Amino acid sequence: MLSSKALQCDYPVTFVFGSTTLHLSEQLSIEARQALEQLIKKRRAQKLTRASAPLVSGKTPLFAKVQPLDTFKAKLRVSLGKPQRNGRFDWPLEELINTHEAQRRGIQMPPLQGYGYTRNRLGLTQEYFILTHLLDGYVDGVQWLKRNPGDVETFIQNAFELLQSLSRKNITHMDFWAGNIMIGEMPQQPLKAIDFENCFADQTHHFSETLGFQLGFFYRRDIYKLITEANYDRLVDEHIRQFPDLSRQKFDEVYHASKHEHIGRKQRREIFLNGNLIIG
Repeated sequence: MLSSKALQCDYPVTFVFGSTTLHLSEQLSIEARQALEQLIKKRRAQKLTRASAPLVSGKTPLFAKVQPLDTFKAKLRVSLGKPQRNGRFDWPLEELINTHEAQRRGIQMPPLQGYGYTRNRLGLTQEYFILTHLLDGYVDGVQWLKRNPGDVETFIQNAFELLQSLSRKNITHMDFWAGNIMIGEMPQQPLKAIDFENCFADQTHHFSETLGFQLGFFYRRDIYKLITEANYDRLVDEHIRQFPDLSRQKFDEVYHASKHEHIGRKQRREIFLNGNLIIG
């Protein structure tokens, strides 16, 4: 698996249950161990599918995200910690690397508590675990907006500020939508970003196009239900005034398309890396 010194130092506790190995930042309580064992048993009994589950046990409640690996090549690459031909890792390792780096840079996010994997009979990784701290007193943006639909403009403005705070630390989130924003039930709690799977821990040479995608995608995923497009455009215009070097032509081309067209995960990478918008 990944063997960087940073990960070895930060996650020194090893938890083994059957064919599953987890590397953790701290010793587990008895309740947390039991909760993880139950999750692993449940995974064995079911057909492997992508899943997320809160584990509200012990002094450090956890949130587990489990991703299966569907192909032999992906299982082999992840088992060896090797990238694909394009230099990027498979999605589970991408998420681990990006989450660890975002935490290192001080992003507002739930702390990464550990990671791990289940191996098959051949010794290859068949599914990957990422464990984060379960945010107590937080709900995701979709739930929050259902409770507070009249505050959608304030939510959008705060979300834009969160997105910009990531950008200032060279974290480019390419799956930034209401469901990947956590909001505290107390007014003074800061918004937190989650799910760094499709993310870049680097600056883009195509900032105008990348920001155009991010703000267009944010509207397309759920927000369009709660605000008119004209009002959303107004909030976007106010936000992008702080970027004097932004190319409005390049921004608009991607922004308007992203509000109404499906842009897949690999297509988003193309925008970040090359400024190219490929639809379909």
